[in-house]
This record gives sequence, C-alpha cells and structure tokens, in this order.
Amino acid sequence: MNETVLIRLHSLGDVVLAQPVATYLSNSSKVKFVTSELYTPVVDRMSGDIEAVPYPTDAGPFELRRILRNISPGILIDLQCNFTTRTATKGMRVSGKFRMNRKLRHEILGGSSDTMPLRSGEFLRTAGLSGEIDPVLERRQFPADNRLRVGIVVGGRWRLKSIPHSVISEVSRLFIDLHDAEVILIGDEKDRMKAYDTAASAGRERIKVCAGDGGTGKLIERIETMDLLISPDSGPAHLAKALGVPVLVVFTSTSPALGFWKQEYSGNYMVNGLQCRPCHRHGGKTCPTGTEMCRKGLVPHRMVKKAMEMLQS
Repeated sequence: MNETVLIRLHSLGDVVLAQPVATYLSNSSKVKFVTSELYTPVVDRMSGDIEAVPYPTDAGPFELRRILRNISPGILIDLQCNFTTRTATKGMRVSGKFRMNRKLRHEILGGSSDTMPLRSGEFLRTAGLSGEIDPVLERRQFPADNRLRVGIVVGGRWRLKSIPHSVISEVSRLFIDLHDAEVILIGDEKDRMKAYDTAASAGRERIKVCAGDGGTGKLIERIETMDLLISPDSGPAHLAKALGVPVLVVFTSTSPALGFWKQEYSGNYMVNGLQCRPCHRHGGKTCPTGTEMCRKGLVPHRMVKKAMEMLQS
C-alpha cells in the first residue's frame, strides 16, 4: 500500500500544528510522520493511522535521505522545507512544499498591521487541502483531585519571549494564597536552576519544580494533569491547547500576528499599547528599544484574574 510521508523535523509547536493535516491524510492512506526523535511522543498522540518516524537530533540531510529511501513514499509532503529537507529530497517527487511568506513576515516585524495566515491552515494548504482546523491531541489523564493545579513555564530559548521570574514568583503566590492552588514549574533542563530560584523566591510550600526531566513524553503527561497552564508563546502552550487544557498564552516580544495563534483566542494575554511588538520572529534576546516593556509591564494580579476568568467561562 502506498504511504504518505510528512516531514516536519522541528519545532515542538509546529509539530503540534501539523496534527490536522496528518490526521486528515490518514483517512485515505497510512501516514509516516518524520520528525525529530524529541517530538515522536507528540505524533503518538495524533488520531488516525499515523506512525512516528524518528529523525536523530543533529543528524544531517544524508541521514534523512536514507530514512526516506527506506520508506519509499507514494506521496511526500515537506512541511519543513529548509536546507536539510530540500537536500534530502532532491530528485524525489515532492507533492507539497511549505512556503512561508517571508515578505509579509518582514512587513509585520516592521510595524505593519497585517497578520500571517495561521500555520495549521498553511500546512493543510501545503497538502492540497483547505480550511483551518484547531490541533487536537489525545488526552489520557486529568487532574487527580479537587485542588487547582496550575503549571507555569519557566525560561525558554529566547529570553525576551520568557516570562520574568519575578512575575512567575508573584503569580505563584497569588494562585496559592487566593485560590488554594498547587503550582508546578516546568521548563527545559537548562532552566532547572532558574525554576528552583523562582520557587524559592515565591516562598510558598505548594510549588513543585519539574523542569528538564523526562523529555517531551513526560511534559505531555504533566500538562494533561493540569487544570491550567500559563506559558509564553511556545511549544508547551500549543501542547496544552491541543490537549484541551486551558492555557494563558503570555505574549511579550512576539504576537498572534505571526500566525501561530488566532487573534481572537480568549487566552491571549499581553501588555497593551506597544507598537514595537512583534520585534523578532522567534522572540529575540535583546530589546530594540532598550525598555523591555513587553515583559516589565506584565501585572501578576491581572494575569491571575484573566486565567481564572478562562476557567470559569
């Protein structure tokens, strides 16, 4: 039987956003989803006849080409379309290649009021489909007791896209003191010490640090047992939304205008009135204005109020 191969090697959020196209294609063909070995647990949560094919971390195009030749796909769709995938698929018949409108993105970063098309919809169109479908992943666990469980993402690859640690500490205190919550701080391994420092600064007992242990599979299991996640515009936020966990997405240097979130999503939260946002396609590490008002202007009690309104709606 002919098989359809989807390639999306990274990043975490984009792999989640590829779920609608993978599931749709699996209705008529077995789908083999080639992705970084870090993200195969995400593919395992997609409904349909979909098999995760791991691509080794830091491997090159020749390893990817070897993987594709072993599969011999009937249909090949490249949702990554970077140097690695273009080199690996040279000479192969590729039915669809994801093309991002870099000119429009440049204009948005330059201050245009336009918005990028939603990434999940663009993935569907790459495969010759249409529409905009919210990603959905299989949720296997739920909160175990009546106490409110709140996850907060600490750190991240891009500093300006992260939530300041002082804000996380105060948000944690407010959830514990006002709503009798348990707070779980999550993040990468490199953020582990920052998470412990943040927890210590909060000065409360019901804060647990789970940063950097267990990989993506464990991250999914933790998020699905939460009542609420507070996260920067990053992969864990997309995981939570797809799992059906309410998520407050805190936009600092990025914006829904970049196409990863719907403008009307009720969980969008940001400092209002900043004309300089978005300033970087990923988040950036230095502020162009030198003020970092997108981060310093975050007000913890307003964030908590907004999150609780989401839960009660």
